Amino acid sequence: MKLIINTVNLQIGGAFQRAVSFLNELKEIGKDLYYIFYNENIGKQVDIKSFPKNFKFYFFDHSPASIKYRSRIVRMFDKLEKEIDPDVVFSFVGPCYWKAKSPHLVGYGIPHLVYNDYPYVRRYGVKTKLEMIYKKFWTKYEADYWVVQTEDVRQRMAKRFGIGHDKIFLVTNGIGQQYKNVIPEKRNDSQTKKLLTISTFRPSKNFDIIRDVVPLLEGDEYKYEFHITIKEEDYEKHFSGFESTVINHGHVKSADCPDLYNKSDAMFLPSHLECFSASYPEAMKMERPILTSDLSFAHTVCGESAIYFDNLSAHDIAEKIKMLFHNEKIYNEKVEKGRLELDKFDNSRQQAEKYLAICRSIIKKKGEIL
Repeated sequence: MKLIINTVNLQIGGAFQRAVSFLNELKEIGKDLYYIFYNENIGKQVDIKSFPKNFKFYFFDHSPASIKYRSRIVRMFDKLEKEIDPDVVFSFVGPCYWKAKSPHLVGYGIPHLVYNDYPYVRRYGVKTKLEMIYKKFWTKYEADYWVVQTEDVRQRMAKRFGIGHDKIFLVTNGIGQQYKNVIPEKRNDSQTKKLLTISTFRPSKNFDIIRDVVPLLEGDEYKYEFHITIKEEDYEKHFSGFESTVINHGHVKSADCPDLYNKSDAMFLPSHLECFSASYPEAMKMERPILTSDLSFAHTVCGESAIYFDNLSAHDIAEKIKMLFHNEKIYNEKVEKGRLELDKFDNSRQQAEKYLAICRSIIKKKGEIL
């Protein structure tokens, strides 16, 4: 099998981390011919020189996601695809703004297109709704097959895009390769409780609610800190004056994330929207309880392992945080539920194997058509 793997449009975030894990797993198990389209950020986290001879890497300085550079990059993509003549093209996440001529498998990761019934999405302005139409067009136009991370998204995507279920594959997210040999550390009995959110800053992540939660936690017997991983300019804009309670670690490499969990007491994610967050299984693996939004995307992934809150209510969030740390029984129960839930997710090795199996099934479908 000759496989083009396109990661050029990935910069940071969950899909980026999964792509890094996928490539590293592929280095160990991949027996086919792989042609990797990558960018500078991927190159910083993947040791290209350590890959065997059945891998060939092609560097791109920009992504087709940029209209300014799109035509140039797409021409380069087309030229390489013609030279390589792959059996399948796998763009790790879309929209990638490139319609390959070979069978094209694209990862799906745009929550607001499938969760458009959420009040948060319905409140979008005209500009954002036009952007949604644009992304929806490209999502359907550029791909022949799609891969999603939850059955909920699969069902919603089939309905909202009018796509047959047989063209939408499911590979659950899970812990990355960096968690393989990590042993979770027991949390200490400090009076300071640390809540960890590993994510880039986006409006849909609902980071701003933290500013309203902080004063509601004052006066408690415990001191609470929110540890986040956003760009310094975003931190200065949104959390100036909160430096003692909101601690920013900046962009963190995938390999350094387990250490952040070990130094935390719980995972905190107040998102309005997610297709899937790797933070959920990561917290389960690191034996940290989950505090997250009371929305269907979170319930689909976390089940009984999370404490859910109204993510629009700072008061409810503060009460749930205090409940977690004032009740050792609940804390331990959520950790134990997380251990059980973790078994339903594909780890990075299983994900890589499933991606390859999907590509082979696509080749088989192509042969049957021919």
